[in-house]
Amino acid sequence: MATITGKSGFTLIEMLVVVSVIGILVSIAGYNNARVLKNTRDAALKVELGDLRTAVFRYSLDNGGRFPERLDDLAGDELKNVPQKWHGTNAQGHYHYESETGSVLLYDEAMSEPSEKTDLSGKKYGDY
Repeated sequence: MATITGKSGFTLIEMLVVVSVIGILVSIAGYNNARVLKNTRDAALKVELGDLRTAVFRYSLDNGGRFPERLDDLAGDELKNVPQKWHGTNAQGHYHYESETGSVLLYDEAMSEPSEKTDLSGKKYGDY
């Protein structure tokens, strides 16, 4: 009968390799998670902007083709809360409303022009 001699278990090097690999996998997962969370902020902004635009045109349909004078006129029947500011991943600013055309645009903080800042995909917020 043969006997097996030696110790069983992991060496320090093997343990360090395993811990290193786990650390790398966690850091990759954390980076992807952060990127997804940033993308959701811009996606939520697009949804909010779409809701505002839809409410403007619903108001127009209910009022004989006349657009509201201000976005605040949408409060109540068309929207519960009318947002004044928008927040994207890389920028923020104010909603700009043109009552003649019914268009809602994303302007910069100074409300001087459409925002030139870009989202994570490189699209200007002012072009949304």
